[in-house]
Parts: sequence; structure tokens; C-alpha cells
Amino acid sequence: MKAHLAEALHPSRDPADPADPPARNRRPRLPASVSRAASALPGVLMLLIVMGLNAHLQPDFFSADSLSSNLQNAAPVILICMAQAVVVLAGELDLSVGAGISLVNCALAGLPVLAGWDTGATCLVALAAALAAGVCNGVLVGYLRQSALIATFATSAIWFGVALLLMPQPGGTVPEVLGDWFAMRVGPVPLAAVPVVAAVALWAVLQRHRFGRRLIATGSSTEAAFKSGIDTRRIKLLAYVLAWLFVFGAALCISAETASGDARLGLPYTLNSVAAVVIGGISLAGGRGSMIGAISGALVLVLIGNVVYFAGIPSNYQELFKGAVIVVALGFTFIGARRSA
Repeated sequence: MKAHLAEALHPSRDPADPADPPARNRRPRLPASVSRAASALPGVLMLLIVMGLNAHLQPDFFSADSLSSNLQNAAPVILICMAQAVVVLAGELDLSVGAGISLVNCALAGLPVLAGWDTGATCLVALAAALAAGVCNGVLVGYLRQSALIATFATSAIWFGVALLLMPQPGGTVPEVLGDWFAMRVGPVPLAAVPVVAAVALWAVLQRHRFGRRLIATGSSTEAAFKSGIDTRRIKLLAYVLAWLFVFGAALCISAETASGDARLGLPYTLNSVAAVVIGGISLAGGRGSMIGAISGALVLVLIGNVVYFAGIPSNYQELFKGAVIVVALGFTFIGARRSA
């Protein structure tokens, strides 16, 4: 664990550094970037297998229309899985992301009617609510040192309750401009991909920044990171805020697609986000894994639904397939952990 923390904080250490133990007394260690990429390999392999099954069952799977449709369906799942991945890499968990989607969705659908606000004001208030929820989770877990499992389970009930206050019954209308935006394309690429591309670009910048290295170090060992001078409480707070920025993006895509509000709309996404993290090879203990794995896991979950549908299998078996994939992913994770040990 300490070796992994040192690698996260000092990725460019010279192998000949006299501070390192003699080469004959230690095993060669892969660079951190290579190790992260290797952890995502099982998820990428599963994605290739599922894509092959889709191509076999759906001859036009690689057509422009089919790829565009699948990308539209996958966009919110990718964003919510990226949100969970950020928190898990910091060594924590967030069980309230699904309720957060419901909260933002009901705000987008209900506030124009309840408060008479225009699209811009409604989106800003929904964004502020999402970031405030992230701050709340971050303070509870980072500064008040509450168990992430218990704290986010409790806040999940709160966000769900607020969503029910805004929208007791499914209904309302999401601003039409969001639906129009979601359906638009630039050539074969749907505009629904814009939030995903923005989220991936933001993470690509942050993981190379000091914040990204400190987040990985905190997830590897909070105590060791704290003793190294890292404000782990602040890092965990920022991790939750960043995650909830991605939650807002996911809720925006889902709301634009459904064009209405439903307090129960986001609830299934919590477990799906955790499942994608596991499939993608990210350690639930924190500090090990890559966002490529989380995205691969999200796409696997989306494409499994296509396999079930085009194979003519009853939809009730979809969860069975998801569970089997997760069990296989756990097996790969266990093998990788044993090899690292």
C-alpha cells in the first residue's frame, strides 16, 4: 500500500535513486499509468465480447444510426459511472447518486411550473442543488469522518424526499430546448455525447494535476496520505463535488431524453454505477483503477440490454446477465489483487 502511495505521489522517481532499496531486494514495479491501464483490461475485454455479440445479433450495429442511438442511451450511464468512479478512487462510496439524478430531474421538470423560471434559471438552480448535495456528502464523509456507506445512504433518502416534494407524481415537462438538443446530431455524432466528452476531458486534465495524484494517494491510504502532508478531508470533499458535477450531466441527459419528471427515475442508477466500477477493474478499497475501466463497465451494462433484447431473451433475465458479468469481473479483480500482493 505504501509503495502504491509513493508511486502516486512521485510517479517520475528515478529507479537509480539511492533512496530506493537495492534492485536485488525488490521486485520490479510497473509505472502507475501502466498499472492503471492494466486494471482496466478485464473491462475492456468484456466490452469487446459484448460488442461482438451485438454485432452478431444486430447486423447494422456499426451503422451510423445504430452507433448514434447507442451513444445516446449510454451517455447518462457513462456519466453516472464516472461520478461513482471518482469517489471510489478516493477510497469512498456514494449511494446517493441515483437519488441525485431524481432530484435534478424533478427540479428540471417541476421548477418551470412551480416557480415560472426559464430554462437558464432552472438549469442553474438544478446545478447548484447538485453541487450542494456533493458538498454535503463531502463534508459528512471527509470532515465529519462519517462512514460513506451510512452517510450517503441517509442523504439518498433526503434527496429522494426532496424529489418527491417537487414531483409527487410522475409528470411535468422538461424545457423543450433540452429535448431538442438531445436529439440533434452533428453528422453521425449526437450532441448527447458533448457532456461525456467534456467530462472525460476534465478528468484527463485533473488526473495529471496535483489534485488527481493526491486523490489517488488518499484512496490508497488516507492515513499515509495525511502523514505526507495531504489535506485528505479537502480532497474527499472535492472528489464528491466533482462526482456530483458528473451526476448533474447524467441527469441532464436523462431528463432531455424522457422530457418529464419522475422521483423514482434515477434510483436504479446507483447499483449500476457500482457495478460498472467493479466491471472496470477499479478497486472498491480505493486508489487503484482507471476511468477507462469505469467507462468500459458502463458500456458493458448498456450493451447487455441490447444482447438480451435482440436475442429474444425475456427482459427478466437482464439482471441475471448483469450479475454474471459482475461475478466474472470480481474474479479478475481478485486475481489481480493476489498478483499485486
